[in-house]
Amino acid sequence: MTDVIKEIGGSDFVVFIDDFHYISNEYQDEIGRNIKAAIENGVKFCTASVPHRSDDVVRSNPELRGRLAAIDLGYWSLLHLKMIAEAGFRELNVDLAPSIIERLAEEAFGSPQLMQSLCLNLCFQKHIRETLLQHVRVDVSEEDLKAVFLQTSTFTDWSSLLEKIHAGPRQRGTERKTFALADGTNGDVYRAVLLAMASEPAQLALRYDEIIARIRAVCLDDFPVGSSVNAALQQMTELSKESNASSPVLEWNDDVLDFVEPYFLFYLRCSDHLKKLGE
Repeated sequence: MTDVIKEIGGSDFVVFIDDFHYISNEYQDEIGRNIKAAIENGVKFCTASVPHRSDDVVRSNPELRGRLAAIDLGYWSLLHLKMIAEAGFRELNVDLAPSIIERLAEEAFGSPQLMQSLCLNLCFQKHIRETLLQHVRVDVSEEDLKAVFLQTSTFTDWSSLLEKIHAGPRQRGTERKTFALADGTNGDVYRAVLLAMASEPAQLALRYDEIIARIRAVCLDDFPVGSSVNAALQQMTELSKESNASSPVLEWNDDVLDFVEPYFLFYLRCSDHLKKLGE
């Protein structure tokens, strides 16, 4: 760090640290101390983290508080997601009911890429391949939407990870307790948690009490105890990290479950793979 300070201290150069949240806590603390020392010597830093871990830099060294400015570049709002559909279908001379555009935006979970995929597959579903000769209102049924969601879920295949999470880690000795579930299947705590995640309303972040309430809603009679749910969520996070260490799709931390990858939540809700696993 001494060499860095000597080279760029007081200059316009900026040190960029990407994916700060994936650095282990041990090294975060060390880096935080070095950042503080460098800042005091005129070095500028920019760190990038996922929205739900944006305060990791300050946590690494509380003395950085007040020295940093946070710029929120989180998920897109419903308003901006709807603008994608409105602008695109306008170019195609297609008029969609506002409720349909709203539904697409809600299922995109803040991802502009996912919103574009949904619009593309809606065009395919309604056989729209080019700009229409005149402005036309295109009616979209619930069956159309289901077909669009199912087709879009194939754009990113999370089947292997979903299977691992559904099965949970290998367990020796006593088998896991199973529960009668509202979808007509029987499953253990892992299936109950997954069904709870997929239930309405869709959310990219769920607090512990919300998860428990959802689990009780998807179970017919008996339901998993809190300690079992907590252990399952921790194991799901570990399985997610094992499958993609550089960018796990979900994280259970501080009694909050975050879907880091919106596509995974969409796949969980809109593909038929969770249903097949229950069969």
